[in-house]
Parts: sequence; C-alpha cells; structure tokens
Amino acid sequence: MTGLLERIRRKEFSIVVPGDKSRWIKGWGENLADFVTSKGDVDALAPKYVRPNMPVRLYRRYAQPVEPNFEQNWRKVYQEWLFRTYMVDSEQIFEFGCGSGGHVSVLAQMFPDKKITGLDWAEPSCEIINNMKKLRGWNTEGRLFDFYKPDYDIEIPRNSVVYTFAALEQVSDSFGAFVDFLLAKRPKLCVFVEPIYEWYDPANFIDHLAMRGHAIRNFLHGMPRALHALQAEGRIQIVKEHRVEFGSLLHEGYSQTIWRPV
Repeated sequence: MTGLLERIRRKEFSIVVPGDKSRWIKGWGENLADFVTSKGDVDALAPKYVRPNMPVRLYRRYAQPVEPNFEQNWRKVYQEWLFRTYMVDSEQIFEFGCGSGGHVSVLAQMFPDKKITGLDWAEPSCEIINNMKKLRGWNTEGRLFDFYKPDYDIEIPRNSVVYTFAALEQVSDSFGAFVDFLLAKRPKLCVFVEPIYEWYDPANFIDHLAMRGHAIRNFLHGMPRALHALQAEGRIQIVKEHRVEFGSLLHEGYSQTIWRPV
C-alpha cells in the first residue's frame, strides 16, 4: 500500500498521449517476434506487463492471491463466460484494439466457423492476427484501425458483434469518433469491457486510489454520460451496465457496457 501511494504521489505511471503509438509498436512487436519464433504458441501472446504474484482489487479491497497467476486464470474464466454469452449467435466478431491478440486467439478456437477480425493501430498487432491464420489455420484477419480516425471502408455485417477489452481506456475522452463509426456501421451488439471512472466510489479509499491513478494516466472518462445521451435521443439502446469489482492493483478493467444502435 505504501509503495502504491508513493507511486501515485510521484505520478509514476505511463500516461495516455493521443496519437502516440510508439510503446504499443514496441510491446506488441515483442509478442509478434515470440509468436512467430514459437511457431504459433499462444503463451507467447501474454503481454509483457503481466506479472505473477501481484495483488488484486476485490470488492473495493485489496487481496493477495495464493495462486501466482490468479488474475490471468480468472480472466480465462471471464472470457469463456463473456464470449459464450454475447457472441455465440453472431455472424462475425470484431475486436477493436486487439493488442497482443490474446482474446482473438480464444475466440478463434472457441468459434472456428466464425471469422474473427482483430483491429489495432499498431502494425505488429495486425501481423500477430494474420500469423494466427498462417501458423494455426485459424479464421482470423488483422487490420489497421485508429480510434481517433476510423476507417469507414471497413465492412461490418449487421449480424456481427463488436467488442473492446481494455482498449478504449487508452483514448481518454476521445471516444466520440469511434462511437459515431459504430452508429454508422450498426452492428448487432457492442460490448465494451473497460474501466469506468464514473463507477468508482470516491468515499471508498481503495476506489479513491483508482480514481487518482485513472486521472493521472488520462484514462477513459465521459463514456457513460455520452451513451446515456445517445439513448435519450433514441439512437442507441443500452443493454447492460455492470461494474465488475475485480481488477489489478490500480483499476477494474473488466466492467461491462453493452449497447446496440437502434
């Protein structure tokens, strides 16, 4: 706890800088090299910042798991539930901000008959997804996509599900262009799995620390208000908003905002 407080005081965190993708090119480039060298070993897709024996957030408290890889194992169960609950009836699945491709690899094995498209603004990320097809024979495609400047040439069939998983957290309050893109493309469902600043309780000390860290890093904010305004205008239907009170040391990255264009 003392160490975390000191990091917050010193603001020792990576900070979102709109338009700067250099660290993502470097990070996902390392995963790409490992994935190709290993001839398609999915263990090579684990982001380098994922470390064992880390404390977790659990119901607005901190906990130290006995299992070294507790959060990673919990995430596998969460993926299984999330994907089978919301994506089983879709024609295609699109992950925007697919990073190292870990979620795409799960979906490609879970739904081998569905095309899984992974989109990211970092070229190595797209190469990872395309190498899944080459090395593993999966029905995957990687494409470049910039949340700040969406490519409207991308075709999204109406019976498709679009999702993000700890990706929009990086755009601060600049999510409007992406939401407009989805309104134009009209997928069957949009599933956002992201940390939501507005759902923390400032009266709770552990939540207060998350809010401090969230603000320092310039993470996603303003999304709930914007989506509720669109719903009031009759442009979308919010299907579900659910705070998942579990996460890493500094934030809860698994909360769900699920909506559809109308």
